[in-house]
Amino acid sequence: MLNQESSSKSIEEQRVVLITGDDLEHRYVANVLSSAFPLAGIVVDHGKRLGMLGRVRQLWRRYTVVQLLSRACLSFLRTLWRDKSVRQERIMEVFGRRNCSEFLRPELLHHVHGINTPEGIGAVKALQPDVLLIYGTGIVGQKVLSLGRRIALNMHTGISPYYRGSDCAFWPVHNGELHMLGATVHECTNQVDGGRIFGIAKASVQSKDCLFTIFARCVQAGSELYVRTVQEVADSNPVGIAQDFSIGREYKAFMRGVRAEWRTRRKLKAGLVRHYVEGQHRIPMDSTNSSTITASDKDMQRIP
Repeated sequence: MLNQESSSKSIEEQRVVLITGDDLEHRYVANVLSSAFPLAGIVVDHGKRLGMLGRVRQLWRRYTVVQLLSRACLSFLRTLWRDKSVRQERIMEVFGRRNCSEFLRPELLHHVHGINTPEGIGAVKALQPDVLLIYGTGIVGQKVLSLGRRIALNMHTGISPYYRGSDCAFWPVHNGELHMLGATVHECTNQVDGGRIFGIAKASVQSKDCLFTIFARCVQAGSELYVRTVQEVADSNPVGIAQDFSIGREYKAFMRGVRAEWRTRRKLKAGLVRHYVEGQHRIPMDSTNSSTITASDKDMQRIP
């Protein structure tokens, strides 16, 4: 629930804290936000430290044997495809190397191993956030979320409620729904990508895009939306729009297996994105939808 006590303060007068990870997309989002308005701190979560036995137990609890085998096969294929290096190169092409190779405000960084551990909770609490921003972490627990005196927001690289959960820049490509690529800024609650929506942004893809550049364009669209949404939330008390969970789907990490990955890459190779972009260019300019939808739009949930 949005606390109205600080609504009379401008964004510059409120303590805004970002919780994120430490990959290219996390640094990009942090740099976009920190250049748009002052941040009181950036808490970088490197994940909870686990030994080999702890990691095995975690995987055993999370996946079935079949799912584990599928993910092991996918990991092997990604190594053959050189995904790690290709991903870095292609994402940097979209973001720009300087914008994502490092955090541009290192004095704001607070590194933790597990955002829901006593270390993570203590780091956030010490920063005394009015507005808590989250992007690209594991599930953030209620003990952390409650530390945001006004509100906790999350940027999700998918269009909610249609695409919720994991890999939501992948599944619209798999499903042939490229018009559903984008990002959502919503209230961060204990429901996965399920809080009130404050804004949706569609991603603009290009004909030669691959899975990695498509993801980067969703992050780009989301970052711009995040800036606008945070400023609006800080300056006023927007109501947001409750999500209808009877539409859309929550995707789990295990669902992106070998079959789904292979099928999606074949579609891309066959020209899925190129055909979509060419079709977009044939649509008259005055009949295209706006790329950004805010919480004031009554028809937000009918975005398609």
